[in-house]
Amino acid sequence: MIETDVCILGAGPGGLSAATTLALRGRRVVVINDGPLMGYGIEGAFKSKAEFEITRQYVYASLRPDIFGSVPPPPLEAVLRGTERSAQGLNSSIVDRLQRLHVVVLNGRGVLEDANTVLVGDERVRAPHLVIATGSRPRVPSGVEVDHARVLNSDTVNLCRSLPSSIAVLGAGVIGCEYASIFAALGARVTLVDSQDRVLSMEDPDLSAFLTRTFVEREIEVVPSSRFEKLEKTADGVRTTLSTGRVLETEAVLLAVGRVACTDGLGLEDVGVERGRGGWIPTNGSMQSNVPHIYAVGDVGARNTPLDMALVHVAQAEGSCAAHHILDEEFEQSMDHVPYIIFTIPMIAGAGLSETSARELHGDVRVGKYPYGRNHRAHAMHPPLGFVKLIVGPKGDDRILGVRVIGRDADTLIAAASIMIERQLPYSYLIRSILPHPSLIECLQGAAHIIDGDALTYEEGEEYDFFETSRQD
Repeated sequence: MIETDVCILGAGPGGLSAATTLALRGRRVVVINDGPLMGYGIEGAFKSKAEFEITRQYVYASLRPDIFGSVPPPPLEAVLRGTERSAQGLNSSIVDRLQRLHVVVLNGRGVLEDANTVLVGDERVRAPHLVIATGSRPRVPSGVEVDHARVLNSDTVNLCRSLPSSIAVLGAGVIGCEYASIFAALGARVTLVDSQDRVLSMEDPDLSAFLTRTFVEREIEVVPSSRFEKLEKTADGVRTTLSTGRVLETEAVLLAVGRVACTDGLGLEDVGVERGRGGWIPTNGSMQSNVPHIYAVGDVGARNTPLDMALVHVAQAEGSCAAHHILDEEFEQSMDHVPYIIFTIPMIAGAGLSETSARELHGDVRVGKYPYGRNHRAHAMHPPLGFVKLIVGPKGDDRILGVRVIGRDADTLIAAASIMIERQLPYSYLIRSILPHPSLIECLQGAAHIIDGDALTYEEGEEYDFFETSRQD
C-alpha cells in the first residue's frame, strides 16, 4: 500500500498541472497513467500543431512563386520525423521536471477500489484526495473499425506512414478543419464533409465563410449539410456513402466526429461519482465532483460554455484550480474570456464572446472589422489574407467583449485581447496605446478606430480583395 497526499489518475495536461502545483508546495503526489505522458496533449494536440508549423511554412512559401519558384510539398515521412523529434524533446523535459519534483509515476490503468483507494496492477494507492484527469478519446461511430492506414482518427492519424492521394475528412469542427489544412498542404486531395451547414459552425458566419473561401482556393472540397451513412473498405481505399446519396471514393478517411470522456471502467459509479451523457463528470467552480474529495479536470469535466473548451491550457488551469482547493488556497479563474487558437491555414484565434453571442446577450453591440489588407506587417509577410474583428458593448458600454482573428499569425493578437477582456478595459484603451510598428496587433487598434469613427469604415467584402487581385495576376 502506498500512502500519499493526492492520487491523480491521468498524466495529461490537467493531471500534470495539478501534480506540479501540489508538489511545489510540499505535498506527496502519485500519478497513475496508462499511456504516454501528457496523453493526447502530446500524441494528438502537440503533434498536430508541430505538423501545422511545418506545413504552413511550405504553404506560405508556395504563395510566393516570384521569390521561391515552384516549391514541392514536403513528404509526409519527413514531416512525421520532424514532429516526432519535437515530441521526444518535450517529453524528456516533462520527465525531468517530474523527477525533480519527486512526483511518483505509476504506469498502468487505475481503478477505484473505494472512495480513497486506487488499484493499479498489484499495487494500491491510498490518498485523502483524488483527481480524475483521464482525458478523452475520439468518438468512433458504431460499426466503424479504425486502423492505421485507411480509416483514421485523431489518435491514429500520426501512425499513417504514407500520404494518401485522397482523403475524406468527416467532421468540419476544429480537428477536421485542422487536418484538412495539413493534408491539403502536403498534396492530398481533400473532401471535407460536415453535418452542419458551414464549417466551424460554432463560430461567426463571416469567419466560417472566409475559411471556406481559403479552403476552396486551396482545392479542398467542402461538402456541408451531409452525414455519412456507411463506410466500406475497398481493395484500394474506402467508399463513403453520405446521407444525400452521394458516394465518395477515397484512399483514406479521417473521423473527426467528436470525442468522449475516458471515464468508463474506473469504478466511479461504485463510489458515487456522477457522470453525465458521454461520460463527462459535472464539477463545481473548484473542480469538485459531487463527491467533494474527488476532483475532475481537463477533458473529463462537463463545462457549460458556448465553445469547445477541451483545450490544453484550460486543462492546465483546471488542474491548478483543483490543486489550490486541495491546498485550501484561493484561486480565481473564469472561462468567460479564455483565448484559443485553431491551427488551420489560415490560423484562427479568439477570446471572449463571438459577435453572435454578444448580440444575443447585449443587443446592439458595436463591431469593428479591420482587414489584413490595411496592415503594413501583413503586406510585408504577404499575402495579406485575413481580418480582425473587435466586439464591444452597445453605446454607453465601451467594454471589449470579444475578439476574433483569422489570418497568418493570428495567435500574436489574442493573448493581449484576452487580458483586456478580463480586465474589462474600454476599447478606447487601444486607441490611446502606442503599439509597435509594423505589427499585426495594429489591426486591433485599427478596428477600435473604426468603431470610434476616426478611420475609414469597413466595406462589406473588403477582406476578400486579395483573392480577386491574385486572380487578375
